[in-house]
Parts: sequence; structure tokens; C-alpha cells
Amino acid sequence: MTPTIAGLLGLGLPLLLLGALVLRGRGPIFGFYVLACIIGIGYLFTTGTVDDIGAKILDFIGQATAEKSPEPAAAPAQ
Repeated sequence: MTPTIAGLLGLGLPLLLLGALVLRGRGPIFGFYVLACIIGIGYLFTTGTVDDIGAKILDFIGQATAEKSPEPAAAPAQ
């Protein structure tokens, strides 16, 4: 799972479940809530925060993402 997917799920699922629980039976208000959540998560996506949150989620559950390997060291001059 990529950090982006994990971040989107980690942010979106709790928001939508909580909104559905609190706003059940209020269709138009729930629709507005969903749109506000989409706009907020879209902002976090464009700033790169979703990837950071997703990486922390994956690290927390033990699926650490592969870090970039460092550049190989230059060979010593002889």
C-alpha cells in the first residue's frame, strides 16, 4: 500500500464514518459535510501532507515504506 492511499484512507474513512453517524437522516447537511471533507482532504493532498500522514500510518502498523537508498560513495582516489 502506498503512503498516498494509506493517508487518504486514514483521513477520509474516520471523517465519513463519524459524519454518517452524527448526521444520519439529514441528507443535504451530510452532502455538504462530504463536500467539505473532500475539499479539506484535497487541500492536504496538494500540499503533500497526505503522503506524510500515510507514511506515519504505515510505519505505525509495521509496513514501513522503502526509503530512497543513499547515493553510492565515490571511489577513493589512488
